[in-house]
Amino acid sequence: MHKHLKRSKGDNIRIESFIEFMESLAPPELALPDDRIGYHGPEVEVESVLVLMDYLADVPVDGYDLLVLHHPPQVEPPLPYYVAHSNWDVADGGACDTLADALGLDVESFLDPETGLGRICRGDLTLEELMERIYDLRPGVVRVVNPREYLDRVAVVSGFGLSDRDLIKRAFSDGAPVYLSGDLTHASAVLARNLNMTLIDAGHHATEMPGLLRLRDMIEDLGLVVDIIDTGTPWTEYRYETF
Repeated sequence: MHKHLKRSKGDNIRIESFIEFMESLAPPELALPDDRIGYHGPEVEVESVLVLMDYLADVPVDGYDLLVLHHPPQVEPPLPYYVAHSNWDVADGGACDTLADALGLDVESFLDPETGLGRICRGDLTLEELMERIYDLRPGVVRVVNPREYLDRVAVVSGFGLSDRDLIKRAFSDGAPVYLSGDLTHASAVLARNLNMTLIDAGHHATEMPGLLRLRDMIEDLGLVVDIIDTGTPWTEYRYETF
């Protein structure tokens, strides 16, 4: 079941003003190549906005003027929509910064200075302490490669980071032996084992949700009616147990 997280009251603004505001938060030039970001739709006036990580056809969108999506939609929604994706990930105060804040980590630098993606943070905590903070994100299953007791520097990327072996190698070469993100693959885990590097897979959805909540709060500053629906992960997990 999808969960509404907030409802408020607001005013009307023209879509041009909304676009200008969103581009001030997440400038389009920050987006990674070929990312489908920005506004898609006709000229409209906006009073009510629904914020979603993913557009899903079974999510009720009636009564809203505009969807704000983090991921570009796989099928076209029935409403005008605005996508803030990789530009929101890398933006100052965006998804990666918000993830670090949610985990109580102090940002030191970019993981990838060329794109601005990811953050390298000062940890100074134990794995158990970090796991307690991760559980506050409600990640479900957390997978860890090469657990270690003490974490002094931690790289973080919201969403997909553990599927990118180049980012894993960059974190390792930059002196961050611990890397937290989502979308762990078998190949990435093998690489980390060989590097004696710790990977923490807290899930794509859970590591991006703090940034989506912050984006919702920022949009509310425009005085609009803003709802957010947490659609969760797009699958159901079954566990096999032997007796």
